[in-house]
Amino acid sequence: MKNSLNVKANQEGFTLIELVVVIVILGILAVTAAPKFIDLTGDAKASTIQAVKGSLNSAADMAHAKSLVNGTLDADISIAGKNISFKNGYPTKESINDLMDIEITDNVSDAVFVLAVSGNDATYSYKGSTATTCQTIYTEAADTDNKPSITSVTTDC
Repeated sequence: MKNSLNVKANQEGFTLIELVVVIVILGILAVTAAPKFIDLTGDAKASTIQAVKGSLNSAADMAHAKSLVNGTLDADISIAGKNISFKNGYPTKESINDLMDIEITDNVSDAVFVLAVSGNDATYSYKGSTATTCQTIYTEAADTDNKPSITSVTTDC
C-alpha cells in the first residue's frame, strides 16, 4: 500500500525553462513571419482613397462658400494665392487639385497619385494600381442647385 501512495520518482515532462525557451522561439517566429503573411497595404490605400474623397468634399464646400460670399458662380477667384475657376458655384475639375494640393505624377516623380481629367471628371487613382478599382472621382456640379458628385471605389486597392 505504501508504494501506491508514493509519487513516482522519475517523472517525465518539460521543465519550466524548456517551456519558456519554446515560447520565446515561437514569439520570435511570429514577429518575423507574421508581417509576410498579413499585408495591410490594400487597407491603407483604401483608407487614403477615402481620405481624398473627404478632402475633395471639404475643399469643394469651402470654395463654394467663398464663391457665395463673392457673389461669383462662373468666374475665377483667388484662394490662398491660387486662381481657382468656378462652374455653377463650385471649383472646376481642373481647379480642384489646386485647392487640394495633392502631388500627382505630372508634377513630381515620386508622387503617389495619378490625376486624370476628362469630360466633367477629375479622377485620383494610386500610381501602379488599376485605375477603376482604387480611385476617387470628382464630377463637376451640373447646375447651381446640385453639389459636385464625389465618389470613391476601393474594391481592389
